[in-house]
Amino acid sequence: MPSEALSPRTGFCRLAWCARALLRPSSIPLFMLLCPLACASHPPAPSAYSSTRDALADLDEFGALLVKAGLPAELLPKEREVSPELARKLRMHFHLVPPSAAQYAPRLVADVLLLGVASGKESVARAELDRRVQEFQSLVVLRPDGYLASALSGREQLCVGPVEVQEGAYRAGIFEVGTFYKKAGSNDWQPIAAPGAARSQ
Repeated sequence: MPSEALSPRTGFCRLAWCARALLRPSSIPLFMLLCPLACASHPPAPSAYSSTRDALADLDEFGALLVKAGLPAELLPKEREVSPELARKLRMHFHLVPPSAAQYAPRLVADVLLLGVASGKESVARAELDRRVQEFQSLVVLRPDGYLASALSGREQLCVGPVEVQEGAYRAGIFEVGTFYKKAGSNDWQPIAAPGAARSQ
C-alpha cells in the first residue's frame, strides 16, 4: 500500500507528539540512564600541559633557574643529585640553543653552576645547588643588548647603552658583557667573580 504523503501540518503534529512522548515522566528515567553511557563514551581529553605541570610541581631553586635559563620542562632533571655527566649534558644543551634576552643572565648563572659540577668527580645534591643559586641573588650581569639584568630573574634593571668592542672585550661604558656586578653604592657597581667560580677550577 503506498505510503501517505505528509502534509506540513501532519509532519508538525507528529514531531510535536514525539516531543511530548519523550518528555513524559515515564521517559525521563530512560534519558537519565542513557546520559552516563553517552558521557562515558567521550572521556575528557588529557590536558595539553599535564606533563609540564607535573614537571614543575616540585620545582626547587635550581630547577627554577634552569627553567629561567630556557631548559624545557620535559628535560628538567628529576634526580636529587646532579652528576658530572648530567651537568655536562645540560651545558651541551644550553650551548646548542642560543638564549633569548630574558634567558641570558639566568643562562650564565646556570652555566657557572653546571661547570662547577661538571669539573668535579662527585655528584652534588640539589639542596646544595639551591644554596649556590642564592649566592647570585643580588647580582646583575650586562647583556649583549646593553642592559643590566638581574642574574636570577633576567629582569632588566638599567639600560647602559650600546655595546662596543673596547680593549678586546664587548663593553658598554664601564660594564663588560657577561660579567657579574654588585651594587656598591647609589650609582656604583662593582665587578665581582662569579660565586663558586673557584669550585670549577
